[in-house]
Amino acid sequence: MNLIKNMVGSLVLVACAASQAEPVMNLITVNTAEPAAYAAWAKKHAAAISKANGAMAMGLCSPTSGAQKMGDHYLWSFFDSQKSVWSSDPMNPVVRDAVADMNVEREVRMWDNWRIVRAAPASERGYYYNIYVRTDNPADYIAVVDELHAEMQKRGYDITLQVFVGDTGETAGTIMTSFGSSDAAEVGRMMDARSEKWVSKIISKIEGKREMIHGFSLMCETYYAAEM
Repeated sequence: MNLIKNMVGSLVLVACAASQAEPVMNLITVNTAEPAAYAAWAKKHAAAISKANGAMAMGLCSPTSGAQKMGDHYLWSFFDSQKSVWSSDPMNPVVRDAVADMNVEREVRMWDNWRIVRAAPASERGYYYNIYVRTDNPADYIAVVDELHAEMQKRGYDITLQVFVGDTGETAGTIMTSFGSSDAAEVGRMMDARSEKWVSKIISKIEGKREMIHGFSLMCETYYAAEM
């Protein structure tokens, strides 16, 4: 667990120290009726694939509600920069060998890159509430999300915040916020707080200024994290 926290912490430092580097999440949406078998395959090959691709981490997220399509799962990889992700060959010999070892029926529905605008420490297993939005004022929207998260921390919520901006496909230009915790009940406690006045006061600053596209909850696991 400390290894994972160190990896993500290093990602934050990279983003802050190198203004020309943009950390990236590569996200592959896979649909399968055999989630356990696919997860076992991903866990088995995560280290080899990540090292071959130059990724800092790799894991899998599975929706617990709000799936865009039943059977969807999200295979994610974190890279320290756009240069790193663009330099990788997604079908290098290591990846080809890993795919050849997969005996799972699946459909790759989407394959996209997301800029990581806000990174956060991660646990080996975490629970998340994600929202996609479109807005003409992304900086203002993210500032309000930051304010909301800061107030949560002041009030003792053990919640992390991640923010991603889509670069490709249907996600291009959208913002995805991800509030999470290693404790599923803590995410539920955060959701309960939406009816409280302090949340409404902050959220009112972006009312009518963003288009809600999709919301969903997930359980995510980290299968590999590079030692920094």
